[in-house]
Amino acid sequence: MSKHAPVQQRRLTIITIIIAWTFLYNLLIKGQSATAAFFKILDTISDDFVMGTLYTVLLGCGIVLMFSVTKLYTQIISNIYSFKILEEMFYDDLREGHVQRFLSKLVRFRDQPIPNAVCPERVGSLLFALTFLYVISWIYVALFSEALFFVSWSAGVDLPITPHNLLQLPSLALAIPFSARVMAYLKYPYVQDYADFMPGAVFVLLVVATLGYLFQSEDQKFFLAQIWMNKKYLILFIKNGVFLAFIPVFFEASFWLVKLSESDDTDRESVKSEDSV
Repeated sequence: MSKHAPVQQRRLTIITIIIAWTFLYNLLIKGQSATAAFFKILDTISDDFVMGTLYTVLLGCGIVLMFSVTKLYTQIISNIYSFKILEEMFYDDLREGHVQRFLSKLVRFRDQPIPNAVCPERVGSLLFALTFLYVISWIYVALFSEALFFVSWSAGVDLPITPHNLLQLPSLALAIPFSARVMAYLKYPYVQDYADFMPGAVFVLLVVATLGYLFQSEDQKFFLAQIWMNKKYLILFIKNGVFLAFIPVFFEASFWLVKLSESDDTDRESVKSEDSV
C-alpha cells in the first residue's frame, strides 16, 4: 500500500482547512452567528483574503523589484568589466530575441564570464553606459542624501539646511556608491561585500519613508521635502547635483581612455614583433 495520500485526498484536506479556518474567523473574530459565518465564507475569502493577498503580493513585488534593481546596480559598479558584459548580453541575447536568457543573465550578473576588454566596442554602448552612470548617480545623490539626513535625525542630530551643506551632504551621499567603483578600479578583493550593503540601506529608507507617509507622522523630517519647499535651496541642490553626478562619468571615461591606450600599445608591440619575425 502506498504511503502517499492520493491527490484528491490532499486537495480535499487543504480545502477543508481553509473553509474551517474561515468559518471560525467569521464566528470568533467577526462575531457573526453560526449561520451567517457559514454562508459568509465565500464573501470573506473573496473580500478579505483575496484582496489582502493581492495587496501583500503587490507590496512584496515592489520590494523585490527595488531590491533587484539596487542589487544589479551594485554588481555593475563593483565589476570593471560590467559595461562590456552588458554590451555582449544586449547584442548576443536581447537583440536576437532571447529575452528570457537576457533577464536570467541580469539576475546572475555576477556569474557572467569576464570579457577580454573593459571598454565597450560600439559608440551606442558607450553613450548608454555613460548616460546610465549619470542618471544612476543622480538618483543616488538624492537617495543617500535623504538616507544620511534620516540617520542623523534618528540619532538625535538635527542637521540645519544651509547653502554650505547643500553641497557637503550630496557629496558624501555620492561618495558611498562611487567609492565602490573606485575599489573596482583598484581591484579591491572585497568590493562586492562593501557594495552589498547599499540595497539594504535603500530598502530601509523606502520602508521608513513609506511608513512616515502612511501614518502621517509630523515628527519625521525629510531632507528632500524641505529642499522642495524652498526654491532657493532647490535650485542650488539641482546645480550641485548636475556637477556631482558627472564625477563618476568623468572617472569612468578616463579609466576607459587609459585602457584603450594600453590596448593600442599592446597592439603596436604585437605588430612590431610580427614584423621583426
